[in-house]
Amino acid sequence: MGLLGAGLVAGQSGAGAGKSERSIVAVVNHGQATDDDGAGRPEVVGSMVDRTMLAFTGKETVEEAWAGLVSADDVVGIKVNVRGGPRMSTQPCVVASIVAGLQAVGVKEQNILIWDAWNRELPPAGYAINESDQGIRCYGSDRGVHTTGTRLGRDELRKKVGEHYSDRPVKVADREVFFTRIIEEEITALINVPLIKDHRIAGLTCSMKNHYGSILNPSDLHGNACDPYLAALNATPPIRDKTRLILVDGLRGLYNGGPRDKPQWRFRPNCIVAGTDPVAIDSYALEVLERERKEKGMPPLGPRVRYLATAAEMGVGQINPEQIEFREVDLTPAT
Repeated sequence: MGLLGAGLVAGQSGAGAGKSERSIVAVVNHGQATDDDGAGRPEVVGSMVDRTMLAFTGKETVEEAWAGLVSADDVVGIKVNVRGGPRMSTQPCVVASIVAGLQAVGVKEQNILIWDAWNRELPPAGYAINESDQGIRCYGSDRGVHTTGTRLGRDELRKKVGEHYSDRPVKVADREVFFTRIIEEEITALINVPLIKDHRIAGLTCSMKNHYGSILNPSDLHGNACDPYLAALNATPPIRDKTRLILVDGLRGLYNGGPRDKPQWRFRPNCIVAGTDPVAIDSYALEVLERERKEKGMPPLGPRVRYLATAAEMGVGQINPEQIEFREVDLTPAT
């Protein structure tokens, strides 16, 4: 983990998640996981997800791995990120592998919910809306009410889609946010499935910033490069207490110009990453971006990604590489 010892994390004490606790981050690579457009090859991706689960949990079978995270009685929310459109969103082949794991341990179809903020953004990314009580459910927090991409203020949004968000604000640093009812009321277990992307304000968007799609008013949390807001948001009970797994779709990413898709800056990390420590996972995602940017002659993002150090200080997770156990597997066939 060469870059983890430089830039942003230099001199950090690793206060997050308890000084004596080590976080586990599993990374599985496969050089042929995607086609030339970055679309995942389903059979390869399925094997990558399975292997990542085994590496992360240390279990002997995939079923045992999932059984250690969820039970048959759970209602599981799979939080995808579809803000990037058809070619820069969480890929359905990754989610399909997660669903297969959940079903293997007895989670009923109707107790699996694939979701993000807005209904309108799910179909372009390959997800069919299903708001019925039959089969795997899939819908946005807004349930289709917010039909345009127009940016609205918090009060305007509350008038439009407020019934689908909690009416009890949660304090995040010096701001108040309203969580989607999906997290607060509908699900018992949460699986976070982000991507690895540059972000023009925070510097990085991966597991922690994916939860800006879990609240009504993310625009209130963008000041000061999202610091300390990203750290404080991920420390709140709705996220902290329900998260069972973070599984990063690292098949393709964006090393500049994010978070919206910018075709000229796409790249293909061809990896799947798993863990439960959002700080450790975002630290790894930052390393992936830094390597690509260095190769392209771009300046590092580290000085902008201030929220990671804050999150570690708040105990959200580990940033010190000595307190993170990386379990890496390369499934790329020998040539």
